[in-house]
Amino acid sequence: MLKLQVEGSKEQLQSFMDDVHRNPSVKVLEQEAGYKIKGGEVQPCVKCSIHHLPERRMSLIQIIRTNGQKIEFKMFDMVQGAISEGVKVLAGRLVDVFSVIKEEKAAFDLWRKLRETFDKQDGDS
Repeated sequence: MLKLQVEGSKEQLQSFMDDVHRNPSVKVLEQEAGYKIKGGEVQPCVKCSIHHLPERRMSLIQIIRTNGQKIEFKMFDMVQGAISEGVKVLAGRLVDVFSVIKEEKAAFDLWRKLRETFDKQDGDS
């Protein structure tokens, strides 16, 4: 369990806590809003206890097209919001597996060429 204390304007605190509550890798156990006196000024603050659940950072998204075709992909740190009834917006991070495969193939090709070059040099000596 982690304990947080956040200070700022009411709007900043509300925005931050909304983000914390939407984050799938954080579970808010308890939350207490109050005020803190700092330097003779009264500042809003929020104290909360949370569980950090990093295994929840990845979500499997499935979109079903009107023709019935299913499109699946994984999204990290996904948050979702409803724009209107039946319409949602998803935000998060994606990994382009095809670019990763292409980079790995290029690295393997380079390794293979280097190995062939060194093998030829060893054979010539």
